[in-house]
Amino acid sequence: MKLKENIEIMAARKGLRLGQLADKAGVSRQNLSTIKGRGTCTALTACKIAAALGVDVTEIIKEED
Repeated sequence: MKLKENIEIMAARKGLRLGQLADKAGVSRQNLSTIKGRGTCTALTACKIAAALGVDVTEIIKEED
């Protein structure tokens, strides 16, 4: 799934550093760094990140064209 924007920006808006977001989402910091770099992740990981950010997953993923 493509993310709408850089997850680092999303986390900053919630007052979280990437390491804190990774811990809260239950993913490794390395995995989160990879996701940040490529801007994509699995649906399950997108759901975990969205939950950690306190938003619905539809708020962080791009719609398919």
